[in-house]
Amino acid sequence: RGTRELKDNETNSTTDLVLFGKNLGIEVIEVSTLLEALQEYTGKEFPKVSGELVIEPHYQELMQDIAADLCDRTADITRLLDEHRTNLSDTTALEQSAVNMSLRARDALAAGQQYAAASYCFRSNVQYKRALALQRSWDERQIAKALLTIRGMALNYSNEIDSRQVDTITDLQTYMSVKERLFEVDETFVEIVGQLNETTANAEKLAYAEERLFSAVTWARLFDGDDKRFVIDAASLKDSCMAKISEAEERINYVRSFLPDSLNDARRELDKAYQDLSTGNYTLCLYKASKTKAEADVILSLVGVEESELSELIDLKLGIVKDALIKSQSKGIFPIIGYSYYEYAGSLKDLDTYSALLFSEYALEFSNLDIYFAKKKSTGVSLWNTLEPHVGWILAGILIGLFIAVIVETMQRAKDERRKGRRA
Repeated sequence: RGTRELKDNETNSTTDLVLFGKNLGIEVIEVSTLLEALQEYTGKEFPKVSGELVIEPHYQELMQDIAADLCDRTADITRLLDEHRTNLSDTTALEQSAVNMSLRARDALAAGQQYAAASYCFRSNVQYKRALALQRSWDERQIAKALLTIRGMALNYSNEIDSRQVDTITDLQTYMSVKERLFEVDETFVEIVGQLNETTANAEKLAYAEERLFSAVTWARLFDGDDKRFVIDAASLKDSCMAKISEAEERINYVRSFLPDSLNDARRELDKAYQDLSTGNYTLCLYKASKTKAEADVILSLVGVEESELSELIDLKLGIVKDALIKSQSKGIFPIIGYSYYEYAGSLKDLDTYSALLFSEYALEFSNLDIYFAKKKSTGVSLWNTLEPHVGWILAGILIGLFIAVIVETMQRAKDERRKGRRA
């Protein structure tokens, strides 16, 4: 749903689609979603999502801690910046950007948007840390030493994360989030090594890597969520990765059929997903392919939409995501990435329209990952599971036993009475 008018920018003319269809003998009906289109086509009413979206207490508590860690870190970095200010470089723009992010974080915290606050504080920390890095003079040896330290920490932590058992959607999405951050640290390492002589640029990249590593460690707190168990093994991850790649390929190819030069970044990211598939990194493959598909879907959703209609489009997307989240909750699942991106998209709506659309699409992608995995069956054998098929026979046996006991007791009493009569 957007406008009933089709605008031709080349001729600066518009066509009323409803009227155009009427002249052709065709009834044109506006719909917002495929579900609405299906209802119009079939004439059937499909059940709507009911219930309220409830933030999982475990997530809320931990996300508050994560936001607190990242936002408290802002104060620590600004104190260091003040202590080490040398005026070697003008960092006014970086610091102003950091201040703006901190103000957004404050507003997000006031609105109870913990993930949005954490994201804004992270962005603020990066800007302040870049400013701090530019207040000192670096040489290649210092850059290399600091970089090796950070990368060593990231590798050790990555190995620790890989040793975790993942059998819930919460743990799967936490793993994706943590590994993505660690992967970005590794990418930064490669960039710096490729141009060690660019000391100023490398100092800023080093600052980003430090903050990304810190955020990876804080996000790992979300492991061990208490939700439904699934079979999340190499085989199921590989299948889901391949399915999501296929979906992303379809979207990218379709968009490029009418916008040939679009989605170049998405194409490169999908190529990385293929690399992860070939090397057995199926979880990262699923993550990257999901995000790539979402990026293509953003372009598709914008086709024919005027700028004045973007706010309505974002609200529509957020409504769809909310329904998807409620459906997941009804199945005992709380998709943490899906909810986090949903919250962030709502926070960005009045600040950055395109980013709000992008994160709403991300949210939708990560709100229904359970469809790719089978529920894990309990391997334990409980007493009830053992007895349940035979309950009827057991109850019957008990009743018969009681009946016989009553008869035996009655006969015994009668016998005793006769004996007493003889003695009398």
